[in-house]
Amino acid sequence: MNGLDWTGMLKGMGYLVLSVSGGIGLGRAIIYFSLPERILASMLPHLKKWRIPAQALFALGVSIGSSRAGSAFIAEAYRNDLLSEKEAIFGTLLQSFPGYLKRWAVSFPVAAALAGSAGIIYSLVVLARSFCRFVFFLCMLRGKELPGQVSPELADRQNSGTGSFSFFGSLARTLPPSLGFFALAYLATPVLQGFIEERGAHLPLLSAAGWSVAAASFAHVNAALGAAGGALASGSLTTAQAVLALLAGNMLAVLSRVLRQDIAFWIGIFPGKMVRSLFAWNLATLLAVMSISVTAAAVPVLWGW
Repeated sequence: MNGLDWTGMLKGMGYLVLSVSGGIGLGRAIIYFSLPERILASMLPHLKKWRIPAQALFALGVSIGSSRAGSAFIAEAYRNDLLSEKEAIFGTLLQSFPGYLKRWAVSFPVAAALAGSAGIIYSLVVLARSFCRFVFFLCMLRGKELPGQVSPELADRQNSGTGSFSFFGSLARTLPPSLGFFALAYLATPVLQGFIEERGAHLPLLSAAGWSVAAASFAHVNAALGAAGGALASGSLTTAQAVLALLAGNMLAVLSRVLRQDIAFWIGIFPGKMVRSLFAWNLATLLAVMSISVTAAAVPVLWGW
């Protein structure tokens, strides 16, 4: 415990408080002024034809600046009975791609500079992986109701008046479990990283250098890319092994982030049932695309490339 970065944990918790409270406040203001309907008024007929809620499309625009702001807006729309549970779930899961695309445009040249062709392949695979999830969630978001028809689940919620909401009451109810979950996941991450560094060398396919690259992903993707570049330069890893190490490390780091950040944030803005559904869909799709990419990357290594 003495080696833990307590300052980093406190900073992360402070950022979580700001994200939850600021996101809820922003979402409430956007809903209050009916910004989606006003801004997308000319597109609403097409949105009905495509069966895409205007609120979900508007949130995508918000998420370019901050995926958490987009998710908080979705949560506020759900509380105000503007979105059904299904629309809120998949509308939230859509939010990660626009922001990632913007970050990718900056990180791609860095990956190429740090790890050469291995960094390029890694970045392209991760982008394709994220895009596939985006398309899947977009297809799931499209409703089956006819234009102007309200889903039974949404109609029940509207009739029951579940849209009532207290800003400070919501913060008081949701911040404690959010912060608690974040702290537990933050404390568990170094243990997992240490396990990988200690036991990874005994696992097949990757050498000790490869598992060092994978473990570096917990610190930052640039740390992993830098480690991969050094291993490639020294000849301790081939390009195929470096790509596999980067993807394996990314898989572990992403799963850690889902527990440490995403769920902690969702607990702060969604009811428990919604959080469980969000976690299940997010984890299942992540595991699917990441497992496929890691398995594909392992094939050249098995062939001795």
